Amino acid sequence: MNEENMTINQEMSATEAASEQAVVEVDPELLGAALDGLLLVQNRPIALEKLAAVLGITPEKAEEVVHARKRVYDADESSGLQIAILENGVQLATKAKVSPFIQRLDGQKLVSLSLPALETLSVIAFKQPITKAEIDAIRGVNCDGVVSNLLEKKLIYVSGEKQVLGKPRLYSTTQDFLYYFGMKSLKELPVPSIDIPEQLTPEGQKAELAGEQKQVEKDFNDSQGLMPITEDETDNSQQAAEPENDGPRHSDME
Repeated sequence: MNEENMTINQEMSATEAASEQAVVEVDPELLGAALDGLLLVQNRPIALEKLAAVLGITPEKAEEVVHARKRVYDADESSGLQIAILENGVQLATKAKVSPFIQRLDGQKLVSLSLPALETLSVIAFKQPITKAEIDAIRGVNCDGVVSNLLEKKLIYVSGEKQVLGKPRLYSTTQDFLYYFGMKSLKELPVPSIDIPEQLTPEGQKAELAGEQKQVEKDFNDSQGLMPITEDETDNSQQAAEPENDGPRHSDME
């Protein structure tokens, strides 16, 4: 019993200590400085929940600190740093104006995209996941080299396989894509100022998927030597199965 009481007392002491630590008010300037340090030593995005736990504040308060610090960096023209708020967390990044100097460092390569690469990336972003054959069909040219280049730059990745004949690879955009274009999520993709091709709209995608399904069924029937059943044949078979009504029938007893 004594050991159980000691364990209970220790748990209660730990809970009280955590509660006291949670209500301690931290200087806002110190929180901002602590945020700078955390983002500097972490070379990948940190989730708001994790930041809140490390700083000893609520997630709502952590979000306020992040936005306040971001405004400070954005307003400081003499600073080459900025805070990037992504869908999966917060990260410290450099401003575009200092990119020529960063590029001079050994091993530092900045992402530079040609017009064909931007067009291909736009198609993938708006229609992901998408196969390379679909990209080629939309752009009207072969995109082997462009897709390989985007994969190398880690702006897209292979997100799966399409469940059709041949199982071609599906391509989607990465978190780096959001980071480089300053977006939190794909929901922030801009609305094109021109009419979107039909194959990029949800209705067009559904029609395209239905057509692909019919083609898959046709290819399977052809490979098996099967003849597809048409609606006319179905109606005729139903009519043949119905007995003809030539009038009232009489039994032999009459």
